[in-house]
Parts: sequence; structure tokens; C-alpha cells
Amino acid sequence: MSKKECISVFNAMIRGTPVSFTDKLLPLVSDYLTEIKYEKSDKIINLIVQNPQLIKIAIPKIVDYYCRKYNIFILTIDPKGLNKTILYYG
Repeated sequence: MSKKECISVFNAMIRGTPVSFTDKLLPLVSDYLTEIKYEKSDKIINLIVQNPQLIKIAIPKIVDYYCRKYNIFILTIDPKGLNKTILYYG
């Protein structure tokens, strides 16, 4: 997944805009598992396909990984110490 695609997906997620599970999120997880050379990635993908809610567990690590990989920056605001992310950019 390219830097531009990652930024688009991340921004859609924080805005609450629907992101296609099969077209965007599943390929993002698959690419991540391939890049980190996770041995049982096919089993993880199958598990996520069967239980889509599990993707919520993986997303924070994936976002962190791609932000570091592509030097994607995060704009946050701090209302009352909440550190809310409002934008990803690169």
C-alpha cells in the first residue's frame, strides 16, 4: 500500500468515514504481515475474515508501522489532555 493510500485510509478512519474492509483494510493487514515477515499471516488473515471485528486490535500497530515507514505525520489537538488525532499527512 502506498503512502498516499495509507494517509487516505487513516484519515477516513479518524473521521468516521466508512473504509472498505475487503478493498482497503484487509490488503493493509496483509501487506503489513508480509512486510514484517509474519510466518502465519495466512491464518491471521483467515481469522480476520471470519471475525472482522478483530481488525480493531491490529489497526493501532499497523498505523504506527506505516507512519514510521512512510514518515507520515500526525496532527493532534489536546482538549483536556485527550490528545485527539485530527489529521495524518506526509
